[in-house]
Amino acid sequence: MAMLVRTEHDLPTVRIAYRDGGRVTVRVWLQRGGDEPHLVAECRGSELGPLDFKGGEPATDDQFSLPSDVLRALATQVPTLGDSAALPTRALWLELPSPRGYLHLVPWEQLLAPLGRPLVRLPNYTVRPRAQSQTLEVALCAGWSVVSGEFDAAGSLAALARVWRSVSGRPTTVHVFSDGWVYERLRSLVEGEEQVIAHDPGQWQAGDQHPSATGNSWLGWMGRELRGKALDVVHLVGHGYLSGGRGGVAMSMTPSRLQNQPESDDWAGDATPVGEFVGAPKLAQFVAGQGAWSFIASGAPDNYSGAALREVADVLALNSPGITISHDLGLDPDAEQLARVLTLVLTGQDTVETAHPAIAAWAHPRFVAYPEESLMTSSGHSVMVQQATQDLLAGAHTPVSVAAATRYLESLQAKWVTAGDAPDPDAVTALRTVSDLIETRATELGAPR
Repeated sequence: MAMLVRTEHDLPTVRIAYRDGGRVTVRVWLQRGGDEPHLVAECRGSELGPLDFKGGEPATDDQFSLPSDVLRALATQVPTLGDSAALPTRALWLELPSPRGYLHLVPWEQLLAPLGRPLVRLPNYTVRPRAQSQTLEVALCAGWSVVSGEFDAAGSLAALARVWRSVSGRPTTVHVFSDGWVYERLRSLVEGEEQVIAHDPGQWQAGDQHPSATGNSWLGWMGRELRGKALDVVHLVGHGYLSGGRGGVAMSMTPSRLQNQPESDDWAGDATPVGEFVGAPKLAQFVAGQGAWSFIASGAPDNYSGAALREVADVLALNSPGITISHDLGLDPDAEQLARVLTLVLTGQDTVETAHPAIAAWAHPRFVAYPEESLMTSSGHSVMVQQATQDLLAGAHTPVSVAAATRYLESLQAKWVTAGDAPDPDAVTALRTVSDLIETRATELGAPR
Protein backbone atom coordinates (compact mmCIF):
# COMPACT_ATOMS: atom_id res chain seq x y z
CA MET A 1 0.00 0.00 0.00
CA ALA A 2 2.88 2.37 0.68
CA MET A 3 3.90 1.92 -2.95
CA LEU A 4 0.42 2.97 -4.11
CA VAL A 5 0.46 6.09 -1.94
CA ARG A 6 3.98 7.01 -3.10
CA THR A 7 3.05 6.58 -6.76
CA GLU A 8 -0.35 8.26 -6.64
CA HIS A 9 0.99 11.37 -4.90
CA ASP A 10 4.39 11.49 -6.66
CA LEU A 11 6.28 11.57 -3.37
CA PRO A 12 10.07 11.99 -2.97
CA THR A 13 10.91 8.88 -1.00
CA VAL A 14 13.75 7.26 0.91
CA ARG A 15 13.38 3.47 0.72
CA ILE A 16 15.30 1.34 3.24
CA ALA A 17 15.35 -2.47 3.32
CA TYR A 18 17.57 -5.46 3.88
CA ARG A 19 19.39 -6.83 0.84
CA ASP A 20 18.17 -10.06 -0.75
CA GLY A 21 15.90 -11.03 2.11
CA GLY A 22 18.76 -11.27 4.61
CA ARG A 23 19.42 -9.49 7.88
CA VAL A 24 23.02 -8.46 7.27
CA THR A 25 23.19 -5.61 4.76
CA VAL A 26 20.85 -2.61 4.70
CA ARG A 27 20.28 -0.80 1.41
CA VAL A 28 19.08 2.77 0.88
CA TRP A 29 17.34 3.92 -2.32
CA LEU A 30 15.91 7.24 -3.45
CA GLN A 31 12.74 7.21 -5.54
CA ARG A 32 10.31 9.78 -6.86
CA GLY A 33 6.70 8.58 -7.16
CA GLY A 34 6.49 5.75 -9.67
CA ASP A 35 9.98 6.29 -11.08
CA GLU A 36 12.62 3.59 -10.84
CA PRO A 37 14.41 3.49 -7.47
CA HIS A 38 18.04 4.57 -7.39
CA LEU A 39 20.40 2.72 -5.04
CA VAL A 40 22.36 5.33 -3.10
CA ALA A 41 24.24 3.43 -0.42
CA GLU A 42 24.39 0.32 1.71
CA CYS A 43 25.93 -0.65 5.02
CA ARG A 44 26.00 -3.51 7.46
CA GLY A 45 23.06 -3.52 9.82
CA SER A 46 25.44 -3.71 12.76
CA GLU A 47 26.80 -0.29 11.75
CA LEU A 48 23.39 1.26 12.48
CA GLY A 49 23.06 -0.12 16.00
CA PRO A 50 21.59 -3.09 17.91
CA LEU A 51 19.01 -4.15 15.33
CA ASP A 52 18.30 -7.46 17.07
CA PHE A 53 16.48 -5.61 19.91
CA LYS A 54 17.07 -8.34 22.47
CA GLY A 55 14.19 -8.72 24.89
CA GLY A 56 14.43 -6.79 28.14
CA GLU A 57 17.55 -4.84 27.22
CA PRO A 58 17.31 -1.04 26.96
CA ALA A 59 16.79 0.14 23.39
CA THR A 60 17.65 3.81 23.69
CA ASP A 61 17.84 5.96 20.59
CA ASP A 62 21.39 7.13 21.31
CA GLN A 63 22.58 3.60 20.49
CA PHE A 64 21.90 4.22 16.79
CA SER A 65 23.88 6.14 14.19
CA LEU A 66 24.15 6.40 10.41
CA PRO A 67 27.55 5.74 8.79
CA SER A 68 29.06 8.98 7.54
CA ASP A 69 29.48 7.71 3.97
CA VAL A 70 25.77 6.84 3.77
CA LEU A 71 24.82 10.29 5.06
CA ARG A 72 27.18 11.99 2.59
CA ALA A 73 25.70 10.05 -0.33
CA LEU A 74 22.18 11.00 0.71
CA ALA A 75 23.09 14.65 1.26
CA THR A 76 24.49 14.78 -2.28
CA GLN A 77 21.58 13.08 -4.03
CA VAL A 78 18.45 13.95 -2.02
CA PRO A 79 18.21 17.45 -3.58
CA THR A 80 17.70 15.81 -6.99
CA LEU A 81 14.34 14.46 -5.77
CA GLY A 82 12.87 17.95 -5.52
CA ASP A 83 10.09 19.07 -3.21
CA SER A 84 7.09 17.00 -2.19
CA ALA A 85 3.86 17.32 -4.16
CA ALA A 86 2.03 16.89 -0.85
CA LEU A 87 2.54 18.84 2.35
CA PRO A 88 4.91 19.40 3.93
CA THR A 89 6.59 20.75 0.81
CA ARG A 90 10.08 19.90 2.03
CA ALA A 91 9.15 16.40 3.18
CA LEU A 92 10.95 13.19 2.46
CA TRP A 93 8.69 10.17 2.74
CA LEU A 94 10.08 7.04 4.37
CA GLU A 95 9.21 3.62 2.94
CA LEU A 96 10.35 0.43 4.68
CA PRO A 97 9.40 -2.41 2.31
CA SER A 98 9.74 -6.07 3.19
CA PRO A 99 11.97 -7.52 4.37
CA ARG A 100 12.28 -4.86 7.05
CA GLY A 101 13.00 -6.91 10.18
CA TYR A 102 13.17 -4.38 13.00
CA LEU A 103 14.12 -1.47 10.74
CA HIS A 104 10.85 0.26 11.60
CA LEU A 105 12.07 0.60 15.21
CA VAL A 106 15.15 2.61 14.20
CA PRO A 107 14.93 6.39 14.91
CA TRP A 108 15.32 7.35 11.24
CA GLU A 109 13.93 10.80 11.94
CA GLN A 110 16.97 11.46 14.13
CA LEU A 111 19.53 9.72 11.91
CA LEU A 112 18.40 11.58 8.78
CA ALA A 113 17.92 14.96 10.50
CA PRO A 114 21.22 16.33 9.08
CA LEU A 115 19.53 16.31 5.65
CA GLY A 116 17.45 19.21 6.95
CA ARG A 117 14.11 17.90 5.67
CA PRO A 118 11.12 16.58 7.63
CA LEU A 119 10.61 12.82 7.38
CA VAL A 120 7.13 11.28 7.18
CA ARG A 121 6.55 7.53 7.22
CA LEU A 122 4.32 6.27 4.43
CA PRO A 123 1.02 4.78 5.63
CA ASN A 124 -0.22 1.28 4.94
CA TYR A 125 -3.51 2.50 3.44
CA THR A 126 -4.65 4.57 0.51
CA VAL A 127 -7.82 5.48 2.45
CA ARG A 128 -7.51 8.48 4.74
CA PRO A 129 -9.61 8.87 7.89
CA ARG A 130 -12.74 10.99 8.13
CA ALA A 131 -12.89 13.28 11.15
CA GLN A 132 -16.06 13.34 13.19
CA SER A 133 -16.84 17.05 13.00
CA GLN A 134 -15.43 20.55 13.02
CA THR A 135 -14.72 20.14 16.73
CA LEU A 136 -11.84 18.16 18.25
CA GLU A 137 -12.06 15.79 21.23
CA VAL A 138 -8.73 14.73 22.75
CA ALA A 139 -8.03 12.27 25.58
CA LEU A 140 -4.63 13.00 27.16
CA CYS A 141 -3.34 10.53 29.74
CA ALA A 142 -0.22 9.88 31.82
CA GLY A 143 -0.88 6.39 33.15
CA TRP A 144 2.48 5.87 34.84
CA SER A 145 3.71 8.92 36.74
CA VAL A 146 5.78 6.92 39.25
CA VAL A 147 9.24 7.25 37.80
CA SER A 148 12.53 8.76 38.79
CA GLY A 149 14.37 11.33 36.74
CA GLU A 150 13.11 14.22 34.66
CA PHE A 151 9.44 13.38 34.07
CA ASP A 152 7.14 16.08 35.44
CA ALA A 153 3.78 14.49 34.65
CA ALA A 154 1.62 17.45 35.70
CA GLY A 155 3.75 19.98 33.85
CA SER A 156 3.92 17.84 30.71
CA LEU A 157 0.17 17.19 30.66
CA ALA A 158 -0.66 20.88 31.16
CA ALA A 159 1.75 21.96 28.42
CA LEU A 160 0.44 19.37 25.96
CA ALA A 161 -3.17 20.33 26.73
CA ARG A 162 -2.32 23.94 25.85
CA VAL A 163 -0.69 22.76 22.62
CA TRP A 164 -3.88 21.00 21.59
CA ARG A 165 -5.98 24.06 22.39
CA SER A 166 -3.70 26.35 20.38
CA VAL A 167 -3.02 24.41 17.18
CA SER A 168 -6.26 22.93 15.93
CA GLY A 169 -7.98 25.98 14.49
CA ARG A 170 -11.31 24.55 15.68
CA PRO A 171 -13.19 24.22 19.00
CA THR A 172 -11.18 21.71 21.05
CA THR A 173 -11.88 19.88 24.30
CA VAL A 174 -8.99 18.15 26.06
CA HIS A 175 -9.82 15.48 28.66
CA VAL A 176 -6.81 14.91 30.95
CA PHE A 177 -6.31 11.77 33.06
CA SER A 178 -3.66 11.27 35.76
CA ASP A 179 -2.90 9.88 39.22
CA GLY A 180 -4.13 11.66 42.35
CA TRP A 181 -0.86 13.37 43.26
CA VAL A 182 -0.49 14.58 39.69
CA TYR A 183 -4.12 15.72 39.55
CA GLU A 184 -3.81 18.26 42.38
CA ARG A 185 -0.99 20.18 40.69
CA LEU A 186 -2.41 19.61 37.21
CA ARG A 187 -5.71 21.17 38.21
CA SER A 188 -3.94 24.34 39.33
CA LEU A 189 -1.87 24.47 36.14
CA VAL A 190 -4.90 24.27 33.83
CA GLU A 191 -7.18 26.44 35.94
CA GLY A 192 -8.73 29.01 33.66
CA GLU A 193 -7.87 27.03 30.52
CA GLU A 194 -11.11 26.86 28.58
CA GLN A 195 -12.26 23.35 27.64
CA VAL A 196 -9.38 21.58 29.40
CA ILE A 197 -11.01 19.07 31.74
CA ALA A 198 -8.82 17.45 34.40
CA HIS A 199 -10.66 14.31 35.46
CA ASP A 200 -10.48 13.48 39.17
CA PRO A 201 -9.03 10.00 39.80
CA GLY A 202 -10.99 10.03 43.06
CA GLN A 203 -14.02 9.27 40.88
CA TRP A 204 -12.47 6.07 39.56
CA GLN A 205 -14.09 2.91 40.91
CA ALA A 206 -12.54 -0.56 40.81
CA GLY A 207 -14.33 -2.88 38.42
CA ASP A 208 -16.03 -0.02 36.61
CA GLN A 209 -15.12 -0.91 33.03
CA HIS A 210 -16.17 0.63 29.74
CA PRO A 211 -16.76 -1.81 26.82
CA SER A 212 -13.78 -0.36 24.92
CA ALA A 213 -11.41 -0.73 27.89
CA THR A 214 -9.95 -4.15 26.98
CA GLY A 215 -9.44 -5.00 30.65
CA ASN A 216 -7.16 -2.06 31.47
CA SER A 217 -8.29 0.15 34.36
CA TRP A 218 -6.97 3.37 32.85
CA LEU A 219 -8.66 2.78 29.52
CA GLY A 220 -11.82 1.77 31.35
CA TRP A 221 -11.82 4.97 33.39
CA MET A 222 -11.25 7.09 30.29
CA GLY A 223 -14.08 5.39 28.40
CA ARG A 224 -16.51 5.78 31.31
CA GLU A 225 -15.70 9.45 31.88
CA LEU A 226 -16.31 10.25 28.21
CA ARG A 227 -19.90 8.98 28.61
CA GLY A 228 -20.40 7.79 25.06
CA LYS A 229 -18.75 10.80 23.43
CA ALA A 230 -16.51 9.94 20.46
CA LEU A 231 -12.85 10.90 20.49
CA ASP A 232 -10.69 12.20 17.67
CA VAL A 233 -7.34 11.67 19.39
CA VAL A 234 -5.93 9.36 22.06
CA HIS A 235 -2.65 10.82 23.39
CA LEU A 236 -0.62 8.86 25.97
CA VAL A 237 2.38 10.29 27.81
CA GLY A 238 4.99 8.24 29.63
CA HIS A 239 7.44 5.41 29.09
CA GLY A 240 7.82 2.65 26.54
CA TYR A 241 9.13 -0.86 27.10
CA LEU A 242 10.30 -3.27 24.41
CA SER A 243 10.44 -7.04 24.75
CA GLY A 244 10.96 -9.49 21.93
CA GLY A 245 10.55 -6.70 19.40
CA ARG A 246 7.08 -5.82 20.74
CA GLY A 247 6.41 -2.47 22.34
CA GLY A 248 4.16 -1.39 25.16
CA VAL A 249 3.22 1.76 27.05
CA ALA A 250 3.84 1.56 30.80
CA MET A 251 0.67 2.03 32.88
CA SER A 252 0.06 1.36 36.56
CA MET A 253 -2.50 -1.25 37.55
CA THR A 254 -5.07 1.40 38.47
CA PRO A 255 -5.38 5.18 38.60
CA SER A 256 -4.27 6.10 42.14
CA ARG A 257 -6.55 8.25 44.28
CA LEU A 258 -3.73 9.11 46.71
CA GLN A 259 -2.99 12.83 46.88
CA ASN A 260 0.63 12.33 47.93
CA GLN A 261 3.01 10.10 46.02
CA PRO A 262 4.25 7.30 48.30
CA GLU A 263 7.93 6.73 48.88
CA SER A 264 9.54 4.02 46.76
CA ASP A 265 9.39 1.50 49.64
CA ASP A 266 5.88 2.38 50.79
CA TRP A 267 3.56 1.18 48.06
CA ALA A 268 0.22 -0.15 49.19
CA GLY A 269 -3.50 0.00 48.55
CA ASP A 270 -4.54 1.41 45.20
CA ALA A 271 -1.06 2.62 44.23
CA THR A 272 1.50 0.45 42.49
CA PRO A 273 4.72 1.63 40.85
CA VAL A 274 3.91 -0.17 37.62
CA GLY A 275 1.27 -2.60 36.54
CA GLU A 276 1.55 -3.56 32.91
CA PHE A 277 2.96 -2.58 29.58
CA VAL A 278 -0.10 -2.04 27.40
CA GLY A 279 0.66 -3.23 23.90
CA ALA A 280 -0.60 -2.19 20.49
CA PRO A 281 -3.48 -4.73 20.26
CA LYS A 282 -5.21 -3.36 23.37
CA LEU A 283 -4.52 0.22 22.41
CA ALA A 284 -5.76 -0.31 18.86
CA GLN A 285 -8.98 -1.80 20.22
CA PHE A 286 -9.51 1.14 22.55
CA VAL A 287 -8.68 3.77 19.92
CA ALA A 288 -11.04 2.18 17.39
CA GLY A 289 -13.72 1.62 20.03
CA GLN A 290 -13.70 5.33 20.88
CA GLY A 291 -13.92 6.28 17.21
CA ALA A 292 -10.55 8.07 17.27
CA TRP A 293 -8.68 8.64 14.01
CA SER A 294 -5.36 9.56 15.65
CA PHE A 295 -3.04 8.02 18.26
CA ILE A 296 0.01 9.74 19.78
CA ALA A 297 2.53 8.40 22.28
CA SER A 298 4.82 11.02 23.85
CA GLY A 299 7.87 9.51 25.52
CA ALA A 300 9.05 11.05 28.79
CA PRO A 301 12.47 12.77 28.79
CA ASP A 302 13.97 9.71 30.52
CA ASN A 303 11.98 7.25 28.42
CA TYR A 304 13.20 3.68 28.76
CA SER A 305 12.60 2.84 25.09
CA GLY A 306 11.74 5.13 22.20
CA ALA A 307 11.76 2.06 19.94
CA ALA A 308 8.87 0.64 21.98
CA LEU A 309 6.68 3.65 21.30
CA ARG A 310 7.58 3.55 17.59
CA GLU A 311 6.60 -0.12 17.51
CA VAL A 312 3.23 0.65 19.08
CA ALA A 313 2.62 3.52 16.65
CA ASP A 314 3.70 1.36 13.70
CA VAL A 315 1.25 -1.41 14.60
CA LEU A 316 -1.60 1.07 14.94
CA ALA A 317 -0.64 2.58 11.58
CA LEU A 318 -0.79 -0.91 10.05
CA ASN A 319 -4.07 -1.69 11.79
CA SER A 320 -6.28 1.00 10.24
CA PRO A 321 -6.22 4.35 8.42
CA GLY A 322 -5.31 7.27 10.65
CA ILE A 323 -2.55 9.56 11.89
CA THR A 324 -0.14 7.95 14.35
CA ILE A 325 2.79 9.70 16.01
CA SER A 326 5.62 8.72 18.32
CA HIS A 327 6.95 11.83 20.07
CA ASP A 328 10.11 12.31 22.16
CA LEU A 329 9.74 14.91 24.93
CA GLY A 330 13.45 14.58 25.64
CA LEU A 331 14.22 16.08 22.22
CA ASP A 332 11.18 18.36 22.23
CA PRO A 333 10.66 19.48 25.86
CA ASP A 334 8.47 22.45 24.93
CA ALA A 335 6.51 20.39 22.37
CA GLU A 336 7.31 22.95 19.66
CA GLN A 337 8.00 20.27 17.04
CA LEU A 338 4.78 18.47 17.94
CA ALA A 339 2.83 21.74 17.73
CA ARG A 340 4.10 22.44 14.22
CA VAL A 341 3.23 18.92 13.05
CA LEU A 342 -0.25 19.09 14.57
CA THR A 343 -0.86 22.50 13.00
CA LEU A 344 0.04 21.00 9.62
CA VAL A 345 -2.24 18.00 10.08
CA LEU A 346 -5.20 19.90 11.50
CA THR A 347 -5.13 23.12 9.48
CA GLY A 348 -3.20 22.27 6.31
CA GLN A 349 -0.67 25.06 6.90
CA ASP A 350 2.84 24.23 5.69
CA THR A 351 4.38 24.70 9.14
CA VAL A 352 6.99 21.91 8.96
CA GLU A 353 9.95 23.10 6.90
CA THR A 354 12.95 21.48 8.59
CA ALA A 355 13.84 18.17 10.19
CA HIS A 356 11.79 17.24 13.26
CA PRO A 357 13.90 14.55 14.94
CA ALA A 358 11.51 14.25 17.91
CA ILE A 359 8.61 13.15 15.70
CA ALA A 360 8.00 9.83 13.97
CA ALA A 361 4.71 10.23 12.07
CA TRP A 362 2.71 7.87 9.88
CA ALA A 363 0.29 9.88 7.76
CA HIS A 364 -1.65 9.92 4.50
CA PRO A 365 -0.33 12.74 2.26
CA ARG A 366 -3.71 14.43 2.50
CA PHE A 367 -3.95 13.80 6.24
CA VAL A 368 -7.60 13.92 7.38
CA ALA A 369 -10.93 14.45 5.60
CA TYR A 370 -13.25 16.91 7.31
CA PRO A 371 -17.03 16.89 6.91
CA GLU A 372 -17.30 19.88 4.58
CA GLU A 373 -15.20 18.13 1.92
CA SER A 374 -16.92 16.37 -0.98
CA LEU A 375 -16.99 12.59 -0.87
CA MET A 376 -15.05 11.85 -4.02
CA THR A 377 -12.78 8.90 -4.65
CA SER A 378 -9.96 11.20 -5.77
CA SER A 379 -9.91 12.82 -2.34
CA GLY A 380 -8.77 9.58 -0.79
CA HIS A 381 -11.45 8.93 1.82
CA SER A 382 -14.22 6.38 1.97
CA VAL A 383 -17.16 6.84 -0.38
CA MET A 384 -19.10 4.26 1.63
CA VAL A 385 -20.11 6.71 4.36
CA GLN A 386 -23.78 7.55 3.74
CA GLN A 387 -25.68 10.79 4.38
CA ALA A 388 -27.17 10.26 7.85
CA THR A 389 -23.81 8.97 9.02
CA GLN A 390 -22.08 12.02 7.53
CA ASP A 391 -24.56 14.30 9.28
CA LEU A 392 -23.85 12.75 12.68
CA LEU A 393 -20.11 12.85 12.06
CA ALA A 394 -20.35 16.52 11.15
CA GLY A 395 -22.38 17.45 14.22
CA ALA A 396 -21.19 18.15 17.72
CA HIS A 397 -20.91 15.30 20.25
CA THR A 398 -20.78 12.48 17.71
CA PRO A 399 -22.02 9.21 19.29
CA VAL A 400 -19.08 6.91 19.90
CA SER A 401 -20.90 3.98 18.26
CA VAL A 402 -21.16 5.82 14.92
CA ALA A 403 -17.58 7.10 15.02
CA ALA A 404 -16.19 3.66 15.92
CA ALA A 405 -18.25 1.98 13.20
CA THR A 406 -16.97 4.50 10.64
CA ARG A 407 -13.36 3.70 11.65
CA TYR A 408 -14.17 0.01 11.15
CA LEU A 409 -15.70 0.67 7.72
CA GLU A 410 -12.62 2.67 6.64
CA SER A 411 -10.38 -0.16 7.80
CA LEU A 412 -12.37 -2.75 5.85
CA GLN A 413 -12.35 -0.65 2.69
CA ALA A 414 -8.61 -0.08 2.97
CA LYS A 415 -7.96 -3.81 3.08
CA TRP A 416 -9.54 -4.50 -0.34
CA VAL A 417 -7.76 -1.68 -2.19
CA THR A 418 -4.95 -3.57 -3.92
CA ALA A 419 -2.45 -2.61 -6.58
CA GLY A 420 -3.71 -2.99 -10.14
CA ASP A 421 -6.85 -4.94 -9.28
CA ALA A 422 -10.50 -3.96 -9.26
CA PRO A 423 -12.19 -4.37 -5.87
CA ASP A 424 -13.68 -7.81 -5.24
CA PRO A 425 -17.45 -7.50 -5.96
CA ASP A 426 -18.22 -9.68 -2.95
CA ALA A 427 -16.13 -7.40 -0.76
CA VAL A 428 -17.95 -4.35 -2.11
CA THR A 429 -21.30 -6.00 -1.36
CA ALA A 430 -20.16 -6.77 2.17
CA LEU A 431 -18.96 -3.20 2.66
CA ARG A 432 -22.28 -1.82 1.46
CA THR A 433 -24.03 -4.07 3.96
CA VAL A 434 -21.87 -2.71 6.77
CA SER A 435 -22.45 0.82 5.50
CA ASP A 436 -26.22 0.24 5.47
CA LEU A 437 -26.15 -1.02 9.05
CA ILE A 438 -24.23 2.05 10.18
CA GLU A 439 -26.61 4.29 8.25
CA THR A 440 -29.62 2.66 9.92
CA ARG A 441 -28.12 3.25 13.35
CA ALA A 442 -27.17 6.82 12.45
CA THR A 443 -30.71 7.49 11.23
CA GLU A 444 -32.12 6.22 14.53
CA LEU A 445 -29.74 8.34 16.60
CA GLY A 446 -30.29 11.41 14.46
CA ALA A 447 -34.09 11.25 14.51
CA PRO A 448 -35.89 14.03 16.46
CA ARG A 449 -36.86 13.01 19.99
